[in-house]
Amino acid sequence: MADVTGKSGGSGEIALVSAAERVLENLAELEPELVAAGIFNRQREPVAITSKSPAWSVEAAGLLGALGAGSGEGKLDSAHIALEGGEAFVVSESGLSLVAVTGRFVLASLTSYDMRMALRDAVRSAEVEPASEAENGGPGDA
Repeated sequence: MADVTGKSGGSGEIALVSAAERVLENLAELEPELVAAGIFNRQREPVAITSKSPAWSVEAAGLLGALGAGSGEGKLDSAHIALEGGEAFVVSESGLSLVAVTGRFVLASLTSYDMRMALRDAVRSAEVEPASEAENGGPGDA
């Protein structure tokens, strides 16, 4: 089993990276307005990203940090931020967080749903032991 805390190495981590890359490719097909996306572990380190810019993962990790700090003692589940030139979405699931930046006026609920399903698919594909249902809102939460 891979450890999404980023402390393990070997084949589990490779499987997670491979699964994360695949689900980001699938997400890009589902979301034609996707500008950039990335999957991050608990330490806000990138597992896989779509952007070619080295600064993008740093900025996305900074956004995760700010949202985490703003959530107080609660765990960050999701966020949607409307920007002047687009929108930013964050979804956390099973110890991973997916950050996506899209063009303006996408269907927010559908984008968030697609992102949550992408994270679940990455966890399943990599055989990562998911976090407890209580941490993520229950089995039927989408």
